[in-house]
Amino acid sequence: MIRSHRLFPILLVLLTGLLTVWLDTISRWEPNKRELDPNKPEFIADGVSATRFTPQGQLQERLIASRMWQYPAKSDLFFEQPDLRSYKNGTLSYQAIGETGRYNNNTKQALFDKKVTLIQPPANGKPETRVLTSNMQVDTLKHVARSAAPTQFYYGKSNGSAVGFIYQQQEGILSLLSHAKVTYEKN
Repeated sequence: MIRSHRLFPILLVLLTGLLTVWLDTISRWEPNKRELDPNKPEFIADGVSATRFTPQGQLQERLIASRMWQYPAKSDLFFEQPDLRSYKNGTLSYQAIGETGRYNNNTKQALFDKKVTLIQPPANGKPETRVLTSNMQVDTLKHVARSAAPTQFYYGKSNGSAVGFIYQQQEGILSLLSHAKVTYEKN
């Protein structure tokens, strides 16, 4: 016959062993993985503002959008009313505003695909430059904006049109690609 004071340690070891097995089982439990519908956004966010800084802590880029969404397993983020602002040495260098657009996290390319306005603010005695087009691609790593679509531009009192352009932020140069027509007025 086992005495009760010897039975307690045996029961305690047995209960501890059962508890260990149970905890091990539930900690390895994986819920049923549900496949997401690739045709429906994985998430939708309203009133988005994202900011990127240089390694020195200066403002580099800011993206503001009324709505953003992403589809499962895709690297493109989609936007409504995107407003991308790029800064150089903490000062606004250019601003791209559109009705719709997307940004690829892998390539760091933004595509404004509907009614786009590119604005270079006035600086160093130069007037504002404003470029209007139907779509535009922005390479946020190389700081180059481009379009092959018909384009209208305004530079102070001067204006013109072309089919396509390339804007190089670092140099501040707007190159017109073809069929350029310019009306130049001295400021």
